[in-house]
Amino acid sequence: MKFALISHVLPPSWSGQSMVIYQLLRDFSPESYCLISWQAEGIGGDPTPYLRALPGRRYQIPPEFQIQRGYRFGARNVDIALAILQRARYLTRVLRREGCDLVVACTGDVLDLPASYLASRRLGIPLYAYIFDHYSKRECVDPTARAWAKRLEPRLLKGAAEIIVPCETLRDDLLEDYGVEATVIHNSCDISAYETDSADAALRGDDGIKIVYTGDIYDAHYDAFRNLLKAVESLDRPDVKLHLYTARPAEVLDHYGIRGLVVRHPHRQPSEVPGIQQAADILFLPLAFDSPYPDVIRTSATTKLGEYLAARRPVLVHAPRDSFVSWYFREHRCGMVVDRNDPAALAEAVARLLDDEGLGRGLVARGWERARADFDIEAARAKFTELVGRERG
Repeated sequence: MKFALISHVLPPSWSGQSMVIYQLLRDFSPESYCLISWQAEGIGGDPTPYLRALPGRRYQIPPEFQIQRGYRFGARNVDIALAILQRARYLTRVLRREGCDLVVACTGDVLDLPASYLASRRLGIPLYAYIFDHYSKRECVDPTARAWAKRLEPRLLKGAAEIIVPCETLRDDLLEDYGVEATVIHNSCDISAYETDSADAALRGDDGIKIVYTGDIYDAHYDAFRNLLKAVESLDRPDVKLHLYTARPAEVLDHYGIRGLVVRHPHRQPSEVPGIQQAADILFLPLAFDSPYPDVIRTSATTKLGEYLAARRPVLVHAPRDSFVSWYFREHRCGMVVDRNDPAALAEAVARLLDDEGLGRGLVARGWERARADFDIEAARAKFTELVGRERG
């Protein structure tokens, strides 16, 4: 069956959602799908693209089918209603031209899910809703757009033939709120890249203790990083440093108080990340305790989770108690969890991980088991392939 996938971000753009889409579709035949986005083709956010573009045919939604006035700054109801109808007409034309049997609509833009719903109804094909984050609770929409999303969400989810989510917490929320069942496909990674020890030799040769974080840093993380740096400073061990591999500029990090015992490294290509993670003494997995969007934090299923488990290094989780990340590591005892907004508790956890090798070995062994069980991209791709290829009556 041929499908269209609609997302506000697509490879080679650098984001967690873009990476998940790339991993899922990387081995699909280009004739079996097409891609639709308002994002311009070729945007990677880096002179050297972090990901390759997918080979399937790609369509860019024209500007006239986007919200023109105040999408992020107080969009009016008429703007959103008109934009949904216009985008639905555009999607209908593309889906008909491509001969698509179903449409997979991802969250991230307030228009994509309702426009895809209307287009699927016009063509009589199934809608698959890929809910990366709570549709009506996303941080990137203004109050008017959020009100539209909240009003439409029950109909959209109940009208979807399939719902895909990246974690159990979001699955349970949707069942409780709307009575709909969802399939969990974890944000997975290429486990084979971690099956051998590819730790960066230059990093491993450093005598210092490295607490490593790889990825973007923004308001979903700031206070967790500040807590860690206070914790490390309180240990009075100058050999312990936080190593950040991120595209976020140093001046931005400094502005938000992420300074001190910090070594900032440039953003690295995917092929380098396993070695960097495997050379860490501790891998840090943070989520903010005080953020503008606590519901999104609670259901966040960061793509780093599987990578960190596969790297077979001790993982230190610092995230709210009700978050999926804290639940997962507590449930499977595969990482050290500090789920209180407390630098002193974080300092104690760092010290335990550094001093108790047996503790670290146990966490690592259970983490590797979970990586293979829940985060192997081959299993995730097989589940997604089975869903989009399923015959429906």
